[in-house]
Amino acid sequence: MTNRFDRGLETLKQYVTEEEAAKLVDYDALAITAPDLRKMIVEFAYGDIYSREGLDVKSRALVVITSVVTQGAAPQTKTHIKRGLHAGLSQREIVEALLQLIPYIGFPRVQNALLIAQEVFGE
Repeated sequence: MTNRFDRGLETLKQYVTEEEAAKLVDYDALAITAPDLRKMIVEFAYGDIYSREGLDVKSRALVVITSVVTQGAAPQTKTHIKRGLHAGLSQREIVEALLQLIPYIGFPRVQNALLIAQEVFGE
């Protein structure tokens, strides 16, 4: 039986390159303050939640993008737009999903998210 961390790491690789996955496991910006955070993210978010059945990789990525946008979490928005593209979402799908949020979270947050998306698309 695979442990949660290994299952999470395998799931994470659907959203990032192998090189990026290795960096995410080896590097943690909060290593001094919260050394267990990266392990928690890989085990819980990717090992328990992302690995569930019921949604395909693209749909799951789109849900996460819209969730972080509604929270106003700019760094995570950039991260998850990149992961969504890697998971197979098109730029148009991401833009349309963001536009769909306007009635619920307003123009400013959506405009900010679109500026982040534009930056990611240009990379």
